[in-house]
Amino acid sequence: MRRKSAQGIAINMSAQAVRFGLQFVVSIVMARLLGPTEFGILAMAAPLLAFVALFADLGLSQATVQRPQITQAQLSLIFWTSALVSVTSGIIVMLGAPLASIFYHDARVAPVLVALGAILMLTGFYNQHVAILNRRLAFGSLVAVDLGSYVLSSIAGISAALLGFSYWSLVISQATLTTTALVLAWSLARWVPSRPGKTPEAREILGFGGNVTSFNIFNYFARNLDNILIGRHLGEVQLGIYDRAYKLLLLPLSQITGPIAKVATPLLSRLNDDREKYSKSYLMLLETIILLTYPSIAVTGVGSKLVIYTVLGSKWHAVAPIFQVLAIGALFAPVSNSTGWLFTTQNRTREMRNFGLFSSLAFVGSFIVGLPWGIQGVANAYIATGCVQGPLIWYAATRKGPVSFGTLLRALSPYAFSIAITSLMVWIWTQYLSVGWVNVFMLLAAGYLLFWSLVAATPRGRATLLTLLSEARRLIKRS
Repeated sequence: MRRKSAQGIAINMSAQAVRFGLQFVVSIVMARLLGPTEFGILAMAAPLLAFVALFADLGLSQATVQRPQITQAQLSLIFWTSALVSVTSGIIVMLGAPLASIFYHDARVAPVLVALGAILMLTGFYNQHVAILNRRLAFGSLVAVDLGSYVLSSIAGISAALLGFSYWSLVISQATLTTTALVLAWSLARWVPSRPGKTPEAREILGFGGNVTSFNIFNYFARNLDNILIGRHLGEVQLGIYDRAYKLLLLPLSQITGPIAKVATPLLSRLNDDREKYSKSYLMLLETIILLTYPSIAVTGVGSKLVIYTVLGSKWHAVAPIFQVLAIGALFAPVSNSTGWLFTTQNRTREMRNFGLFSSLAFVGSFIVGLPWGIQGVANAYIATGCVQGPLIWYAATRKGPVSFGTLLRALSPYAFSIAITSLMVWIWTQYLSVGWVNVFMLLAAGYLLFWSLVAATPRGRATLLTLLSEARRLIKRS
């Protein structure tokens, strides 16, 4: 398991580095080909699509990965349930499209949602195949599905934008992504569902998935109601600016967290009987994410004006102050997101659902409070709430199980110290740097070097870095 997990992280991180580079370039190209209005229209359609999509899987993919043993009958039950729900979800999106246009006072939203609803129908026909590949720790195949579908969708989207399809180029990109992923997942998983039938564990499996889905619903409002309110009251231009800031900041986080999360769930699920190994494995995975993400958060957050003007151009100047505030919340994200591993792998999804409700109510309240002050007010209120919600959810996830709250805080202490010093130095450096790609890359390199050096100066940080280096050498020798 240790060898497979290390190999899985290496494969996923390598592939994700490639994907991040591609996504970074594609984001820049699309931002220059299209403007805030085009991205704003898709951002208006996104909340309804995202909400309905929560039901397209019913959390059953995670049940496939988490269960110690699973039969063909159980797998088939999950597949057919997911397929039925995804088709129903797509139809709901289509029926709700006219109402969304009325809500936003924009007729362009309805046809976009109809197209996205048709695309959503396909997802339930391959989610189970991806989950099976994850359960098998077949990370090479998962990378093929992810990278292959993304490359083809990017080509399709850019080509459509160049041909003048405007915001429809973003829809074309999504359609290509989903279709390609479906074909690749079926080809690589080589699993065919049986005819639907009864299985004794159906209630338990559906209950697990129901709790996960409930949590996702609550989390949806915490992640999307800001877009809905901004689009409704401030218009597509302000929403386009806010949406670009949010997604550009999440880009490096998702690219790094995603590959490790794919390893975390199957690994920790198999270590539930060994508390010490479970705790060490969880902390190692979390610290790896922090080591790889914190320096980029410091550089892009503190140096937001330099980064935004260089990457997106001057027409996106309004993104910089929003980006800077959201970066503070990004520091909490790796730990907060990882609590889902603890709840899910320990079969504590009911608790996860309950705390998800608490978090959702807190964030929804912050959006409403901040809205009168525009997108900056929404961002400020959102992050202020997250700075309180974060530690509370960490405590909730660690009050039971192999990882204690004290252990988590001790593990985080070297990184808190290091990011504070790194952020200060980045701020000083940015006072002497002008807009330009060379300066951005130099600042990133200096940020990573300083952060890692500061972490290495602490006993725990040094031990973590040495362990990671040891695993890297072992993988290189095996290859």
